[in-house]
Amino acid sequence: MSKQHSIATIDKRPYFEKALAFGVKNAIISHEKCQTIIADGAKGTLQVADFFGTKHLQSDLENARLRITHLVSLYLEDRFEDNLKLAAESLRDNTFLSHSRGGNEMLKALHALPNCTVFGDSESQSVKEFQNEHTLKKPFSLKAYRKERQVRLDAELTMHAALWFAEQMQVAQQSALDFTSAETVIRTALLLRASGVEEYANNPPTRLAFAHALDHIRTQFLASGKFKISKKLLDDVPSEYSAITQKVRREIEKNDASLILNASMTLAELINTIELRYFIADSGMEEIGSFDALIAKEWHKITQGKEDPYSRLTVFLCLAASIKPKTTLSETEARTIIRQVREFGFDNDAVASFIKDEAPFELKENLLALWEEEFLPEAEQYLLDEDDLKYMLALKFLKENCNIKSKDAANK
Repeated sequence: MSKQHSIATIDKRPYFEKALAFGVKNAIISHEKCQTIIADGAKGTLQVADFFGTKHLQSDLENARLRITHLVSLYLEDRFEDNLKLAAESLRDNTFLSHSRGGNEMLKALHALPNCTVFGDSESQSVKEFQNEHTLKKPFSLKAYRKERQVRLDAELTMHAALWFAEQMQVAQQSALDFTSAETVIRTALLLRASGVEEYANNPPTRLAFAHALDHIRTQFLASGKFKISKKLLDDVPSEYSAITQKVRREIEKNDASLILNASMTLAELINTIELRYFIADSGMEEIGSFDALIAKEWHKITQGKEDPYSRLTVFLCLAASIKPKTTLSETEARTIIRQVREFGFDNDAVASFIKDEAPFELKENLLALWEEEFLPEAEQYLLDEDDLKYMLALKFLKENCNIKSKDAANK
């Protein structure tokens, strides 16, 4: 064969077989030791077959042989990698079954690590199911094992970091984090710190605190158009959590900063858009009113906290007639509105924009339907009726659907 051509050979034998062959060839492992290994292997094969099935079926015995060979190979290769000499010496100096137990302990240790970063989301497979899969159906190569182990170690570290931040935010019980992604906890802690208000950063991240923090961040950074989380805010973070914390910080700046500083997006819309990326702790009923007032300031200012459809439709009617919105009208004001819409029509866009921009997010769809589908078609029929010269039918319709003070009531 010429020097320019050579054939590469790939040794697909299990690592155990390669180490054993190397040991015999190089007089590291004696004939007597080989016999001991064979005896131990037979004993271990029966034990493994009985564990996963039965030792009385040839197929189970063959599968058990494959399983135990894989466990020994995984253990040896993890410890010695390409150094077959050291692997052969280990086979010489230690029992075959101790090597298979070592491989099995590797699988059990891997199973014990979290397979995701969601709190309370335990491993779906039992230890036995995990061992069954990864000793026969999908046996780990050393590379695959180490990759999976690193993924799980990273998940464990992320969860530990989240617990540290949860403690800083005084989240009282770990159970409060159940079915919560660790990254969302860290993301929330960083955002609350970025608000610059110590009260938000060192207290449970309630919905109200989260909304206040976002509102405060907007006030601070909207003018510059750039939102960056200062690294100084993370000086107290333990060094082992630094990498994951910096990663989450960069994710906030890349994915959320532009949304937070989007002036065309209301606070309610912003919260609805990004809150699933964050951890919001349960809060008491007493916070609900404060939260609604914060995220819909203009709405509550105009509606004066009135939630009945009559008050809301009165406000919408005023906007549609291009007059200052009120929750109650006198008959004189109602007549003015009728004249206004007969001359200029209903400004439906003004009402829709008000609802879109100012109403609490969860009410927007229903409020638009109340105005556009229930009220406006009939309002156009009655208020634009030119045959109703004295506005009698139009006023009657408005008194039935809006807050119109009669003259008698106004004079009392």
